[in-house]
Amino acid sequence: MIALALVMAIPIATVGCQEGEEPQVKAPPAGALSSTLVPNMDLDVYLYIKQGSPTTLPAEMINAPLDIGVESLAIWGVSTEDEFAFGGALTLTSAAQAAKVHSQIAPRSDVWSKLSDHTIYLVYGSGTAAELLRRAITNNDFKYYDDSKGLRAVATLPGGGTTKLAGVAVARPSKALISYIARGGDTEGLGMVNTMLTLARLEVIAAGLYSPDQIDVARVAMAMEREGGIPNLDLGILVLLKSGLPGFVVEPAVKKILSEAEFTERSLGELTLYQGSFDTGQGQAIPVLVRIEGNYVFAAISGKESYAQTLITSINK
Repeated sequence: MIALALVMAIPIATVGCQEGEEPQVKAPPAGALSSTLVPNMDLDVYLYIKQGSPTTLPAEMINAPLDIGVESLAIWGVSTEDEFAFGGALTLTSAAQAAKVHSQIAPRSDVWSKLSDHTIYLVYGSGTAAELLRRAITNNDFKYYDDSKGLRAVATLPGGGTTKLAGVAVARPSKALISYIARGGDTEGLGMVNTMLTLARLEVIAAGLYSPDQIDVARVAMAMEREGGIPNLDLGILVLLKSGLPGFVVEPAVKKILSEAEFTERSLGELTLYQGSFDTGQGQAIPVLVRIEGNYVFAAISGKESYAQTLITSINK
C-alpha cells in the first residue's frame, strides 16, 4: 500500500489518449529479486511490485483522462552515515505513456527525475545519499540484486496458487533507516527502537504482499474508503524477521513480547501459532497470526483470518 501511494502521488494532470502502444515490458515476477536490476550500491531498503498482468491505475484516481498501465515499481532506500534517500523506477506499459506522465511531474528542488523509454526514475532527497543514487541512474550503473541475506529471506516466502506474490520488500534495519522512519517522532521512542534492534540483532526484515487473484487497485481504494472495507479484501501481508541470535534465545523473548501484547497461543495442525489483532483506528480489528521457527519470526496479516492461516502455513522452511 505504501508503494501504491507513491505511484498515485506522482502529479499527473493531463495524459492524452495513446495510439499504437508499444509491446509490454517483460519485468521479472515479484519474487524473482535476483533477476531484477538495482543501483550498484548497498541498499537499506528494496521494494519491488510486479503482478502477473500490468496494474491499472484508474483515471479518476490519478486525475487523468485515461487509465495508466503500470508494469512494475521498484523503490530503493540508501543511506550514508547521517543521511537517507529514496529512489525508484516506475515502468509503464508504453514509452509514449511514460513520456506523458514524466512531463507532468512538478519541478521540486528535492526531487530529481529521468525518463528512459518505458521507465521513469525518481530520486527524493538532497544529500550525499541522494547524489549517489542520481549518479548510479545517470551512468546506468546497475547490477542484479545480490544481497544474500535478503534473497534467503525472500526464498522462505510462499508463492503460487492462492498465494500470488504481488510485491516484496526487504530491509536491513540499520540505525540510519530507523532514524529516518522515526524523524519527527519522540527521542524516547527512537531510543527504545534502537535498543530493541541491538538486543534482537535483527539481520533482515522481509515482507510479501499477497492476493489469490490480480489486485484491483480501484476496488482496494474503494474498500479502504468504506467502513468495514478492509476485512472484505482478499489481501494479505506476510512479514519475516531474521535475528542473528540463536533460536533458543529468540523464541522465549518473542513469546514474552506476544504475551504482553495479549496474543493467545493456539494450535493449527502440528503448528503452534500466536493469535492477536491490531486496530486500524477506524474500529476495525485485523487478524494477526505469528509463527516462530528458530531465529525466524513470521507474522501473517489479513482482513480474512482464513487467508492469514493460508499464508502462515505456506512458508518455505
